[in-house]
Amino acid sequence: MKFFEDRRVKGAISIFLVIITIPTMLFAAVLVDGSRMASAKAITQEAADLAAASVLADYNLDLKENYGLFALDDSSKVESIYQESLKATLLASGFSESEKYSERLWEILKSTAGTGNPYEEKSFLNLYDFSVDSCSVTPMYSLAEWQVLENQMVEYAKFRGIFVMADRLDLLQNLGEAKAQQEKNKETAQSMEQKMDVDEKNASADKALETLRTSISSLNDAIDAVESCRDNYYGTLKAKMKEIRLSSIETDETLTSDEQTKSGQYTTSRNDLETSLDLLDQRASDVLDKASKAMTEVDKAINNLNAFITDNQGKSGSNEDIASLIEEAQNNVTQYETVYKVQINSILKDSVIKQLENDFGIPTRAAEIMEQIDVAINRYALELQEEEEAEEETEEKETEEGETEEEETEEEETYYYYYLDGRDRTEDESLILSGLGSSHSYQDAVDGQLAYFINEEWTPINPGETVSGGKSSNIIDEEDAKSLSGKTEEGSDDSSEERKEVPEEIYNARPSKTFVSEAGKSSNNNFYNEAGDLSSAKEMISQGKEDSMIQRIGETARDDVLCLSYMFGTFKTRLSGVEKFSASGMSQSDKNSFYMPDWRYSHENGEIDMRFSTKKDRETVLRSEIEYLIFGNRTDAANENAVYATIFAERLANNMIAVYGVNEIRQICHAAAAAASALTGFVVPEAVFFWIFIAAWATAETIVDMNFLIEGGYRIPILKTKNNVILKEFPGDNGLISNYGESGIFVSYEDYLLILLLLAGRETRLMRSADLIEMNMKKTQSDFTMAEAYTYLHGKTEFSTRYLFGSVMPFQTEYERGGATGRMEFTNEIYLGY
Repeated sequence: MKFFEDRRVKGAISIFLVIITIPTMLFAAVLVDGSRMASAKAITQEAADLAAASVLADYNLDLKENYGLFALDDSSKVESIYQESLKATLLASGFSESEKYSERLWEILKSTAGTGNPYEEKSFLNLYDFSVDSCSVTPMYSLAEWQVLENQMVEYAKFRGIFVMADRLDLLQNLGEAKAQQEKNKETAQSMEQKMDVDEKNASADKALETLRTSISSLNDAIDAVESCRDNYYGTLKAKMKEIRLSSIETDETLTSDEQTKSGQYTTSRNDLETSLDLLDQRASDVLDKASKAMTEVDKAINNLNAFITDNQGKSGSNEDIASLIEEAQNNVTQYETVYKVQINSILKDSVIKQLENDFGIPTRAAEIMEQIDVAINRYALELQEEEEAEEETEEKETEEGETEEEETEEEETYYYYYLDGRDRTEDESLILSGLGSSHSYQDAVDGQLAYFINEEWTPINPGETVSGGKSSNIIDEEDAKSLSGKTEEGSDDSSEERKEVPEEIYNARPSKTFVSEAGKSSNNNFYNEAGDLSSAKEMISQGKEDSMIQRIGETARDDVLCLSYMFGTFKTRLSGVEKFSASGMSQSDKNSFYMPDWRYSHENGEIDMRFSTKKDRETVLRSEIEYLIFGNRTDAANENAVYATIFAERLANNMIAVYGVNEIRQICHAAAAAASALTGFVVPEAVFFWIFIAAWATAETIVDMNFLIEGGYRIPILKTKNNVILKEFPGDNGLISNYGESGIFVSYEDYLLILLLLAGRETRLMRSADLIEMNMKKTQSDFTMAEAYTYLHGKTEFSTRYLFGSVMPFQTEYERGGATGRMEFTNEIYLGY
């Protein structure tokens, strides 16, 4: 107490209090203003959130209702709505901006705290005094960005697409097994193509055999011609002999008309026989030459077949189809070695053919003999003429000398034919013609030159009959094969909804064609089908020997599955509008069928979408929307044809393997091929026709498959084997669906669409989904575009608020000294969307 009584320290406490109080108050003011800034930022953040939510509340209702997608309805209004909502939130609701904050606050306070307003006109009561200095709002992430669209599809399908996954996407679980089976088919297809290549190369051997067959036939024909000319010569010779005899003696006997004709042809028949003999050596030489070449080609064919057998021998143990191909090749080798080579060798070693090849003088010798015969048959006529001339001279001489002789009694005249050796003669025509040997008789002399080849005939090699074992078949012929070659027609169309096409101006403006992402990259337009033809389908399919569509499907991620569920749960296919694919339209037998998918007839009016509405009732620009996702053509016809052709080609390659595996079919095709090859004169080898008929049978099999798949709506085996080939007869047999059996993996038309969608690629199917949504939305909102269907907004606002103590002395001086002048400024930035 004495301390406080000391006058020397009186007043010191006040000074110290003043010294301490001023900084304390300044510090407190700074804390208050700091707290105000922190709370101001929180308030503006909440206000911005509310403003952004207000903007997002103005979404496209039709898009949400029809497709489950969220997007702003009108992106041009977002900034005005945002600012209006922001100001309404920051400023007390219900007051005009012209009112002072303190006045508005006092009006609220005095209603509860009584009358009087000592703080009226005092600005410090306006604790924040918010000011929106600048504001910009930018819509972001349109549905034309495939990543954005995918995200919304995934979210929507999480709770709406479960039933689609359960009903439609079970194929994904079986793809592993299908890939393993397809790998086996790929191996078979490679071996089958190799066998076809071998048969194609070996066609030169078959052609060489055909050329040899033709040359043998020509030699046979030449010998037949010689025999015919010889026989004709003999006939004319006999008639000529009779004519000479009758003209040389006095007789009442005359020539018949036939004998007169033959006698007149005597010289011609001699020339014909001589000409026919001229060709023999050429024909024989040609046969030996063609036989030699055929042997060379056959040896090459055997080597080709043996190489094929060696290359594929290791694969046959686990693959029955390759084993059949090897067996076929071994049979071909056996045929070449035990049939063709044996026949060719017999030709090359044939002594008659060799003799004919070297017998250049036979025409000359025959001509000399025929000349001798001509002399022999006319010799006695000349003698008679000489005798008559001599008698006439004697009579003339006696008449001149006056001497006469007594008339001799007439004797019956006889005509004689001389033997070829000229030393003797006979009046017996039959004896002089034949029976006394080649030195006497005419025919014996001619036959003596021809005897070594006359009546000789060589059997032409017939590859077709050899391969088929002489069997023939009228089950399938060349015309059947031609009619099926490249046949991929769709058959009938049972859909109640007609095929449609997108107006060209809308089609050309679709997102997948025109949209450029915010990153500045084109939205993968390389999948766009510029030509509008089937080129994409042709490129997609590998024709069996390369990776098939099943093998090219990679692992499917969760988001991919959800997006596929969305697509199948939203878009239609060509079967969606078919009346018979509904509970009310389907027959009970089909409902009970193992091959009919349950989901196809589970609803009264047919297939439903994820909103549980009937798909066929939806108004869409195309009826085949899933098909559009795959190929992207402008018309239903083009997309449906492309899908059909793609599935057809895939199945055709597999069916060809399956058909080949059926032994009975192979036998029929071999027999038919032999018959068809024979009709061409074996110009087209049997082996070539065989593959043509196998392909034709496989085509018919595929047409029936496609009919069951699309027209019937059934599930069919995704991969055929020889055990479930459906056509047991050909042609004109539609096959029984029960021939498929019930083992293996069965797929519907929609399953094939699923596979093709996976192959189309993630970005492609999503961008084409954007196409469909935009084109369908334009039916009710002509100005709608996916590029302007924004799902996010970015708001950037600059706020300011006054300092509470910064404008009040003595704090103003201290604030200004610390650099805090004017108003507190801060920026709020917000991203908000779906």
